[in-house]
Amino acid sequence: MNKIRILVVEPYKEPYQLKVKHTLKNLQNIVGGLIEYIQLEHNVDLICNEEGKILRLPLNRKVGYDVICGTFFIAGQHEGETISLSRKQIKKYKKIFKLDKNMSHIISY
Repeated sequence: MNKIRILVVEPYKEPYQLKVKHTLKNLQNIVGGLIEYIQLEHNVDLICNEEGKILRLPLNRKVGYDVICGTFFIAGQHEGETISLSRKQIKKYKKIFKLDKNMSHIISY
């Protein structure tokens, strides 16, 4: 079974790298339900719980004009398939989604 390197972003926590088996079930377990893909840039996706707001999951981070609720993760993408992030991408997105020094619960991207 292939493993992929992702960056997990939980509410009120610093982002962290994780290697997971690349199965739909594992990805759904990380976000706690159905998954939704949001393209951050070419070949990089944010993957979150599709029902995060409906389920009233904790506010996590602001992305564009939206707020992501609940745990999400960042993964690479190639021709529609979820793949590992590079080490450079991990470093970039750790910085982007770092917690605010004021511990505000919503952080802009």
